[in-house]
Amino acid sequence: MVKDDRKIATFHSSLKNGDIELWYCAHCNVYELCYDVQFYTPDGLGNVTALCSYDAGDCMQIGDILIDAIELADTPLLERD
Repeated sequence: MVKDDRKIATFHSSLKNGDIELWYCAHCNVYELCYDVQFYTPDGLGNVTALCSYDAGDCMQIGDILIDAIELADTPLLERD
């Protein structure tokens, strides 16, 4: 993600820190879902931000964005990948 990327939408989640953000990157002509993921480490619970990219020119992928964002918003952070 770069400074010219634009946040298009936020899919709100009932889960703490579970919101999903949809960004558009004009430089690469892609949409990106940005969301938090939790995982176990030897030192305890870890948090990272994950990105999932979709081709802005592919109609099938544009539809997939909405389905994926809604499913991710309903998924606990430990179960996300």
